Amino acid sequence: MNTLDEICERIREHIGKVIRDDLGIITARDFQRFAVAAGETPGDVAPPLFLSSVLGWNAGPTSDELTPDGTGDEKAGLPLDGLRLMGAGQDLDFHHPLQDGTRVVRETSVENVTLKQGGQGPFLIITMLRAFSDDSGTPLVTCHDTLIARPEAAQ
Repeated sequence: MNTLDEICERIREHIGKVIRDDLGIITARDFQRFAVAAGETPGDVAPPLFLSSVLGWNAGPTSDELTPDGTGDEKAGLPLDGLRLMGAGQDLDFHHPLQDGTRVVRETSVENVTLKQGGQGPFLIITMLRAFSDDSGTPLVTCHDTLIARPEAAQ
């Protein structure tokens, strides 16, 4: 197993590298279902939190494909095996409303990673940038997503 220092350095190698995903065409049905589940009134445009809240656009992994912390494929290719991930907040900028029939592109990159020492041992603070735009490049939502990663044995 790699030490947390080694994992931190391996993640640093990913800073600035962009992973581009074509999320496909988003329909009103997609974001209206989200609105109902979130307790909002369905409308003609997506609720502001729709894009940053939906990590996957398919059925998702089966229970046996999830890690012990419940994460699946949202690791953006980072070397996070053996770590528990916890969300630590998002900073969101809303640019344009998402309309029915828009093809959405997500670009994900690591902005920063920091090794910290806590009361229960070392952990990483990872800041990710998730930029959502339409297929012509018009920005929809920019999300700075902060994650805490610590060894699975840490409680």
